[in-house]
Amino acid sequence: MRSFTGYLLGAIAALCISCSKEHQDLPTGFAYDPPPTPVNLVVTGGEELSTIRWSYPAIARASISEFRVYEYYAAYDMIELIGTTADTVFVDSLLIGNLGYCYKVSAVDTSGFEGWRTGSACAFVRSAR
Repeated sequence: MRSFTGYLLGAIAALCISCSKEHQDLPTGFAYDPPPTPVNLVVTGGEELSTIRWSYPAIARASISEFRVYEYYAAYDMIELIGTTADTVFVDSLLIGNLGYCYKVSAVDTSGFEGWRTGSACAFVRSAR
């Protein structure tokens, strides 16, 4: 009598063999050159808003579909996508004053692949008067 574990391992082996035969002519590696990381990230705090600016190489700009802007929560080492733009400036509005906000930015190429994110840049946001 065959154990359940033995049966399961046999079934997995059969699937792997049939899958490898089915895909034997496909390449096994994936080579991808990500888009360059944006540089010179600067955040300027205003009255309940932050203006995020960065630079990007002009030669690589034609292959970029958008930039993704993330808010970075340093205390938790977490990020949250807050928006996208085709420009090298983004305004994050409706923020709570008297708090600091940090951001990271990445580039997305025309194939939809996202490159590395920048380091974080932060600014203090003032309350509206």
